[in-house]
Amino acid sequence: MTESVPFENQQPARPVILLGASNLTRDFPLILRLLQPALDDPCHIYTALGHGRSYGTWSRLLHRALPGISRCDLWDALPQPEHITEQPLALLTDIGNDLIYGQSVDAIFSWVKLCLDQLQALDARVTITLLPETTLAKLSNLRFEMTRRLFFPNNSASLSDLVRKVNELNQRLSELEKGQQIQIVEPAPEWYGFDPIHYRYSQRARLWKSILTTWDLPDLEQQRVKNRWLDGCYAFTFLSPAVKRRWGKQIVSSQPARKLADGTLISVY
Repeated sequence: MTESVPFENQQPARPVILLGASNLTRDFPLILRLLQPALDDPCHIYTALGHGRSYGTWSRLLHRALPGISRCDLWDALPQPEHITEQPLALLTDIGNDLIYGQSVDAIFSWVKLCLDQLQALDARVTITLLPETTLAKLSNLRFEMTRRLFFPNNSASLSDLVRKVNELNQRLSELEKGQQIQIVEPAPEWYGFDPIHYRYSQRARLWKSILTTWDLPDLEQQRVKNRWLDGCYAFTFLSPAVKRRWGKQIVSSQPARKLADGTLISVY
């Protein structure tokens, strides 16, 4: 079992749930810089992130492994509805890793739906980003093979099969949109460069503002933030997850992992 600060011992804070993989991990500090001035009070950020993260199964990057997002301890750590004073905000992004891991569309959709069911039980306002279907459809086999071998060398998915599955998964995710409660964001082609799965450095500030404005935070549109080259190191330096495996050995870290100067808490799972 992971250790956490009992909710009763914390000041009530708006839950902000951020779920994703490499794009979320790399740009997490940028997202903080956008959100903090736009929220009236300190919040409690619950995040499940990590390069190569799966929504359903343990995933490994080099010597480090993390549990599937839909089955990690985050869901037990969230406050009960009666303790929530402001509507929770939630983001589900970086959903495509599992396709390259060879998982079926049905399996991935079921993991996303499991997350949504638990978020809806909290009356959360949810944003889901789709997979970059347009970018992948224009990808050459050479570029695809270079990307696959660099980021997913143990998986032999073909480009044609991946494009088909991305289209099917995007269609099913789009059907989840329900007014203000669940909103779908389709990624713009200019968000990507040579790398078809990671956001371009020059676009990050603009695209995250575009994604997060779906939450209708009154001051977010006015926020001006800049990219910082060292943002990608933040997660490795400051965000130790509740449970991970390193060289096969399980490591447990107490949560929240960070408390920021304004009182915002960050718990990582």
